Amino acid sequence: MDHKIWDGMAIDYDNSVENNQDPIIVNYLKKEIDILTNLCKKVYDSNKNSSVIDMGAGTGRVVFALDERLQESAAKFYGVEVSEPMLEYAKQKNNNHEGISKIEFLKYDLTDPNLSDYFNKDETNIVMCLYNTLGVIPSEKRQQFIDNMRNIAGEKGLTILTAFNGDEFDFIAPKLYNPMMPMIKQIDENSFDVKNKVFQNGLGFRSQWFTKEELKSMLQSNVDPIPIEVTTNDTTHTFGNVFVDRYIV
Repeated sequence: MDHKIWDGMAIDYDNSVENNQDPIIVNYLKKEIDILTNLCKKVYDSNKNSSVIDMGAGTGRVVFALDERLQESAAKFYGVEVSEPMLEYAKQKNNNHEGISKIEFLKYDLTDPNLSDYFNKDETNIVMCLYNTLGVIPSEKRQQFIDNMRNIAGEKGLTILTAFNGDEFDFIAPKLYNPMMPMIKQIDENSFDVKNKVFQNGLGFRSQWFTKEELKSMLQSNVDPIPIEVTTNDTTHTFGNVFVDRYIV
Protein backbone atom coordinates (compact mmCIF):
# COMPACT_ATOMS: atom_id res chain seq x y z
CA MET A 1 0.00 0.00 0.00
CA ASP A 2 1.36 3.43 -0.97
CA HIS A 3 2.47 5.17 2.23
CA LYS A 4 0.93 8.41 0.92
CA ILE A 5 -2.50 6.92 1.63
CA TRP A 6 -1.63 7.22 5.32
CA ASP A 7 -1.10 10.96 4.89
CA GLY A 8 -4.84 11.42 4.58
CA MET A 9 -5.58 9.18 7.54
CA ALA A 10 -3.64 11.00 10.25
CA ILE A 11 -6.63 12.79 11.78
CA ASP A 12 -8.91 9.76 11.57
CA TYR A 13 -6.32 7.24 12.76
CA ASP A 14 -6.78 8.00 16.45
CA ASN A 15 -10.57 7.85 16.14
CA SER A 16 -10.26 4.36 14.66
CA VAL A 17 -7.61 3.06 17.05
CA GLU A 18 -6.49 4.92 20.18
CA ASN A 19 -9.76 6.76 20.85
CA ASN A 20 -12.05 4.02 19.56
CA GLN A 21 -14.61 3.06 22.20
CA ASP A 22 -15.62 -0.25 20.66
CA PRO A 23 -15.03 -2.89 23.39
CA ILE A 24 -13.12 -5.19 21.06
CA ILE A 25 -10.66 -2.45 20.06
CA VAL A 26 -10.34 -1.17 23.64
CA ASN A 27 -9.61 -4.63 25.05
CA TYR A 28 -7.26 -5.55 22.20
CA LEU A 29 -5.14 -2.43 22.72
CA LYS A 30 -5.05 -2.88 26.50
CA LYS A 31 -3.87 -6.48 26.21
CA GLU A 32 -1.28 -5.51 23.60
CA ILE A 33 0.15 -2.73 25.82
CA ASP A 34 0.13 -5.02 28.88
CA ILE A 35 2.23 -7.59 27.03
CA LEU A 36 4.61 -4.97 25.62
CA THR A 37 5.09 -3.43 29.06
CA ASN A 38 6.06 -6.78 30.58
CA LEU A 39 8.47 -7.57 27.75
CA CYS A 40 10.17 -4.17 28.03
CA LYS A 41 10.61 -4.55 31.79
CA LYS A 42 12.26 -7.93 31.36
CA VAL A 43 14.76 -6.61 28.84
CA TYR A 44 15.89 -3.34 30.35
CA ASP A 45 15.24 -3.62 34.09
CA SER A 46 18.95 -4.00 34.76
CA ASN A 47 20.14 -1.81 31.89
CA LYS A 48 20.21 1.98 32.14
CA ASN A 49 21.12 2.54 28.49
CA SER A 50 18.00 1.41 26.66
CA SER A 51 15.82 2.64 23.82
CA VAL A 52 12.29 1.68 22.80
CA ILE A 53 11.85 2.16 19.07
CA ASP A 54 8.38 1.91 17.49
CA MET A 55 8.60 1.30 13.75
CA GLY A 56 5.54 2.69 12.00
CA ALA A 57 4.60 4.73 15.06
CA GLY A 58 1.64 6.51 13.48
CA THR A 59 0.51 9.26 15.85
CA GLY A 60 2.52 7.91 18.78
CA ARG A 61 -0.03 5.73 20.58
CA VAL A 62 2.45 3.09 21.75
CA VAL A 63 5.42 5.26 22.77
CA PHE A 64 3.14 7.52 24.83
CA ALA A 65 1.48 4.54 26.51
CA LEU A 66 4.77 2.81 27.30
CA ASP A 67 6.29 6.02 28.64
CA GLU A 68 3.39 6.26 31.10
CA ARG A 69 3.77 2.60 32.08
CA LEU A 70 7.56 2.60 32.39
CA GLN A 71 8.32 5.87 34.13
CA GLU A 72 10.68 4.20 36.58
CA SER A 73 13.00 3.32 33.70
CA ALA A 74 15.74 5.33 32.06
CA ALA A 75 14.69 4.36 28.56
CA LYS A 76 14.51 6.72 25.62
CA PHE A 77 11.56 6.45 23.22
CA TYR A 78 11.60 6.86 19.45
CA GLY A 79 8.64 6.81 17.09
CA VAL A 80 9.72 6.16 13.50
CA GLU A 81 7.27 7.03 10.74
CA VAL A 82 7.42 7.88 7.02
CA SER A 83 4.14 9.83 6.79
CA GLU A 84 4.73 13.52 7.43
CA PRO A 85 1.13 14.27 8.56
CA MET A 86 1.28 11.35 11.01
CA LEU A 87 4.57 12.69 12.39
CA GLU A 88 3.27 16.23 12.71
CA TYR A 89 0.22 15.03 14.60
CA ALA A 90 2.42 12.88 16.88
CA LYS A 91 4.68 15.85 17.60
CA GLN A 92 1.67 18.00 18.49
CA LYS A 93 0.52 15.35 20.94
CA ASN A 94 4.03 15.11 22.35
CA ASN A 95 3.87 18.80 23.31
CA ASN A 96 0.97 17.98 25.65
CA HIS A 97 2.26 14.62 26.84
CA GLU A 98 3.02 14.56 30.56
CA GLY A 99 5.68 11.90 30.60
CA ILE A 100 9.17 12.02 32.08
CA SER A 101 11.13 10.23 29.37
CA LYS A 102 12.71 11.65 26.26
CA ILE A 103 10.44 11.00 23.27
CA GLU A 104 11.52 11.77 19.71
CA PHE A 105 9.69 11.24 16.43
CA LEU A 106 11.83 10.55 13.40
CA LYS A 107 11.05 10.42 9.69
CA TYR A 108 12.67 7.45 8.00
CA ASP A 109 11.75 4.93 5.36
CA LEU A 110 11.22 1.73 7.38
CA THR A 111 12.51 -0.40 4.50
CA ASP A 112 15.71 1.61 3.90
CA PRO A 113 18.56 -0.97 3.89
CA ASN A 114 20.70 1.56 5.80
CA LEU A 115 18.11 2.25 8.50
CA SER A 116 20.17 0.61 11.25
CA ASP A 117 22.92 3.20 10.69
CA TYR A 118 20.73 5.86 12.31
CA PHE A 119 20.55 4.10 15.69
CA ASN A 120 23.10 3.28 18.40
CA LYS A 121 23.63 -0.47 18.36
CA ASP A 122 25.65 -0.30 21.58
CA GLU A 123 22.43 0.41 23.48
CA THR A 124 19.82 -2.18 24.43
CA ASN A 125 17.33 -1.43 21.69
CA ILE A 126 13.80 -2.80 22.00
CA VAL A 127 12.49 -2.52 18.45
CA MET A 128 8.80 -3.09 17.78
CA CYS A 129 6.23 -3.02 15.02
CA LEU A 130 2.61 -3.18 16.16
CA TYR A 131 -1.09 -3.46 15.30
CA ASN A 132 -0.54 -5.31 12.00
CA THR A 133 1.61 -2.51 10.55
CA LEU A 134 3.67 -5.22 8.86
CA GLY A 135 0.63 -6.05 6.73
CA VAL A 136 0.59 -2.66 4.99
CA ILE A 137 4.27 -2.79 4.00
CA PRO A 138 4.75 -3.86 0.35
CA SER A 139 5.36 -7.61 0.15
CA GLU A 140 8.69 -7.23 -1.66
CA LYS A 141 10.03 -5.01 1.14
CA ARG A 142 8.63 -6.89 4.13
CA GLN A 143 11.66 -9.05 4.87
CA GLN A 144 13.99 -6.06 4.54
CA PHE A 145 11.88 -4.26 7.12
CA ILE A 146 12.07 -7.15 9.59
CA ASP A 147 15.80 -7.51 8.97
CA ASN A 148 16.17 -3.78 9.74
CA MET A 149 14.39 -4.28 13.06
CA ARG A 150 16.60 -7.21 14.02
CA ASN A 151 19.79 -5.35 13.01
CA ILE A 152 18.84 -2.35 15.15
CA ALA A 153 17.99 -4.59 18.12
CA GLY A 154 21.26 -6.50 17.83
CA GLU A 155 22.25 -9.27 20.20
CA LYS A 156 21.49 -7.33 23.38
CA GLY A 157 18.10 -6.01 22.37
CA LEU A 158 14.76 -7.49 21.43
CA THR A 159 12.62 -7.45 18.30
CA ILE A 160 8.87 -7.44 18.92
CA LEU A 161 6.21 -7.90 16.27
CA THR A 162 2.47 -7.85 16.89
CA ALA A 163 -0.03 -8.83 14.24
CA PHE A 164 -3.67 -9.73 13.82
CA ASN A 165 -4.39 -13.47 13.91
CA GLY A 166 -4.33 -14.62 10.30
CA ASP A 167 -5.12 -18.18 11.34
CA GLU A 168 -8.67 -16.99 12.07
CA PHE A 169 -8.93 -14.23 9.47
CA ASP A 170 -12.51 -15.01 8.40
CA PHE A 171 -13.85 -14.64 11.95
CA ILE A 172 -11.66 -11.87 13.35
CA ALA A 173 -11.16 -9.47 10.42
CA PRO A 174 -14.78 -8.21 10.26
CA LYS A 175 -14.84 -7.69 14.03
CA LEU A 176 -11.70 -5.52 13.89
CA TYR A 177 -12.29 -3.58 10.68
CA ASN A 178 -15.96 -2.72 11.08
CA PRO A 179 -15.23 -0.49 14.13
CA MET A 180 -12.35 1.20 12.25
CA MET A 181 -14.54 2.92 9.65
CA PRO A 182 -13.29 6.48 10.45
CA MET A 183 -9.89 5.43 9.08
CA ILE A 184 -10.63 2.86 6.37
CA LYS A 185 -13.75 4.76 5.17
CA GLN A 186 -15.50 1.87 3.47
CA ILE A 187 -15.87 -1.89 3.43
CA ASP A 188 -16.76 -3.34 0.05
CA GLU A 189 -18.61 -6.54 -0.74
CA ASN A 190 -15.35 -8.27 -1.61
CA SER A 191 -13.12 -6.58 1.01
CA PHE A 192 -12.49 -9.75 3.02
CA ASP A 193 -10.34 -12.11 0.94
CA VAL A 194 -10.37 -15.20 3.17
CA LYS A 195 -8.25 -17.33 0.83
CA ASN A 196 -5.34 -14.89 0.74
CA LYS A 197 -5.93 -13.38 4.22
CA VAL A 198 -6.19 -9.84 2.87
CA PHE A 199 -8.46 -6.92 3.69
CA GLN A 200 -8.76 -4.31 0.96
CA ASN A 201 -11.17 -1.70 -0.28
CA GLY A 202 -11.70 0.42 -3.37
CA LEU A 203 -10.01 3.45 -1.80
CA GLY A 204 -6.61 1.75 -1.73
CA PHE A 205 -6.49 0.55 1.86
CA ARG A 206 -4.94 -2.92 1.90
CA SER A 207 -3.62 -5.03 4.78
CA GLN A 208 -2.14 -8.52 4.60
CA TRP A 209 -2.63 -10.91 7.51
CA PHE A 210 -0.29 -13.80 8.38
CA THR A 211 -0.36 -17.15 10.11
CA LYS A 212 1.73 -17.71 13.23
CA GLU A 213 4.14 -19.94 11.36
CA GLU A 214 4.64 -17.37 8.60
CA LEU A 215 5.52 -14.68 11.11
CA LYS A 216 7.86 -16.91 13.11
CA SER A 217 9.64 -17.74 9.86
CA MET A 218 10.01 -14.10 8.82
CA LEU A 219 11.28 -13.20 12.28
CA GLN A 220 13.60 -16.25 12.28
CA SER A 221 12.24 -17.18 15.69
CA ASN A 222 11.43 -20.47 17.39
CA VAL A 223 9.57 -18.72 20.21
CA ASP A 224 5.83 -19.30 20.43
CA PRO A 225 3.91 -16.00 20.35
CA ILE A 226 2.01 -14.49 23.26
CA PRO A 227 -1.71 -14.39 22.39
CA ILE A 228 -3.73 -11.18 22.50
CA GLU A 229 -7.02 -12.59 23.74
CA VAL A 230 -10.32 -10.71 23.54
CA THR A 231 -13.72 -11.87 24.76
CA THR A 232 -16.73 -11.39 22.51
CA ASN A 233 -20.17 -12.90 23.05
CA ASP A 234 -18.85 -14.58 26.23
CA THR A 235 -16.20 -16.46 24.25
CA THR A 236 -12.49 -15.67 24.29
CA HIS A 237 -10.63 -15.64 20.99
CA THR A 238 -7.02 -14.93 20.02
CA PHE A 239 -7.42 -11.73 18.01
CA GLY A 240 -3.69 -11.19 17.60
CA ASN A 241 -0.26 -12.34 18.72
CA VAL A 242 2.95 -10.81 20.02
CA PHE A 243 6.11 -12.33 18.56
CA VAL A 244 9.69 -11.97 19.81
CA ASP A 245 12.91 -13.02 18.13
CA ARG A 246 14.52 -14.66 21.16
CA TYR A 247 13.67 -16.21 24.50
CA ILE A 248 13.78 -13.88 27.49
CA VAL A 249 13.48 -14.84 31.14
